[in-house]
Amino acid sequence: MRQLIERLMARYSLWFKLAFFALLALGLYLGMSPSPPPTAYSWQASGYHAGGIFALTVLSFAAFPRWRWWFRAIFMTLVGAAVELVQSLHPTRSPDWGDVMANSCGLLVGLLLIACYTLLIRRQRPVEG
Repeated sequence: MRQLIERLMARYSLWFKLAFFALLALGLYLGMSPSPPPTAYSWQASGYHAGGIFALTVLSFAAFPRWRWWFRAIFMTLVGAAVELVQSLHPTRSPDWGDVMANSCGLLVGLLLIACYTLLIRRQRPVEG
């Protein structure tokens, strides 16, 4: 299983990178546009934030597997902070601590998923003696 995943990640590395930057651009566009995306319920905006940062975090692992966890965490935190900063500059948007918390939750769940995967891979590797 590990070898299959590693082969897929190597084979489709360019596609993962393109998908990562496309999702990043979409998130930045939606987060920084003058009007927010439509939401029927108040909790949906938090879902957009958490889901977007989670997807970016996991996709960043597929696109850039050599990034350290702390670099990935700092980069994703800066992405979320940049969106909130730009929202504070728009007269029709406003930054929200709930969005920051949702970003943090999405980031933490993504990093935990990556850590669990990495731990499982390390346990499956044969011990060389």
